[in-house]
Amino acid sequence: MQPEADESVPELATQPDDEPPAPAPPSPQINGAPFRANTGGTPAATLASLWNDTDRQRIRGKWQELQLKFLDDPHLVAGEAERLVQEAVMSLTASLDARRTQLHQQRASRGVDTENLRAALRDYREFLDRILGL
Repeated sequence: MQPEADESVPELATQPDDEPPAPAPPSPQINGAPFRANTGGTPAATLASLWNDTDRQRIRGKWQELQLKFLDDPHLVAGEAERLVQEAVMSLTASLDARRTQLHQQRASRGVDTENLRAALRDYREFLDRILGL
């Protein structure tokens, strides 16, 4: 004896056979690896702290100026945007390197006590998480 179908449960709607599912858009890639935007794994305030405030504000200001000039000379603005991105990368690299140096100096000054090494490892983990969250 087979159980009766529950008529109170509606049937799932199906997609018509003549409409194939839409293809997924291609994933953006950087250096052959999938690009992953910061989706909240690392708070924006924490990521912002990787930047020098003066540099961050200056770069944002330049970006806003570029956007306003785009209609007048798109070719020129695209070149300036490329240079601004290069400048931003160099600034971020310098900021990351300064923090790495600071962590090294802190570790060296703490000594080799296990608890001090644990604190150093925690600081390195936090820094690495921030970098990977970019």
